[in-house]
Amino acid sequence: MPTATSTLTKQPSLTTQVPLKADTKSFKLSSPPPDSSSPQTSTSATLRSLYARAARAFVLRDIETTHCLLQSAFAILKPPRSTTDSLSDDRKKWDILRITFETTVYSSPPDSSASLPESLRSILTEAPQALVTTIYSRSLSLFTPSGTKGKTTLNAACLPPQVLTTLVYSSLKLGVPDVGRMIIEDWLSRRDPQDDGVRNRDAYDKVLELYILHILPKIGQWDYAKEFLEYESELPAARRDVCSFFIRVLFAMD
Repeated sequence: MPTATSTLTKQPSLTTQVPLKADTKSFKLSSPPPDSSSPQTSTSATLRSLYARAARAFVLRDIETTHCLLQSAFAILKPPRSTTDSLSDDRKKWDILRITFETTVYSSPPDSSASLPESLRSILTEAPQALVTTIYSRSLSLFTPSGTKGKTTLNAACLPPQVLTTLVYSSLKLGVPDVGRMIIEDWLSRRDPQDDGVRNRDAYDKVLELYILHILPKIGQWDYAKEFLEYESELPAARRDVCSFFIRVLFAMD
């Protein structure tokens, strides 16, 4: 009997998670607004300003500018001290952008890698499985609250669902769905269903559909997908029926 749980949405392209307006001619780092009421408010304002530029640079495929802005952002964006803080949204947006950016550079590198920053050149030499695993571990470190005594146990349940699905889509993009399976199953094994509100409930459904309809079929686990769905108890009946239908369709097309 399956021991984990997972959900079906259209697979978005890796560039749809950032704004699509673009112009990077005026690139320069800005300082925090002078009227900020607290350090975190000031940091958030700075991050929002940098993010708009980084998103535009990414859409224009300005690799150097995007990389520079990512470096600047993560120099001031640290793991939270508790499960939520005032920088939660900033942390989520920036990590999604970073995952998407590195996945894009890796899958579609420029004609000449000599002009790339050293950290980007180095990822091009990694095997895709190692790269996605490293990116996943980095996200765990970013979202797991830091321990009070300097000791932190990385916890997949701390990952925002949007970051989780971005990581899984990255694994699919780079042809390593087995890593996507590991990421989802780690999250499913650690989440507490009692903590789910309406928003998290919907996130669970989407992750489960992604697992059943994209990850398991990619690795030929048709029987397991059917069995998993049979024993899964949290997915609404209507969505379970839809998943069952698509499993049959995908299997027939395979």
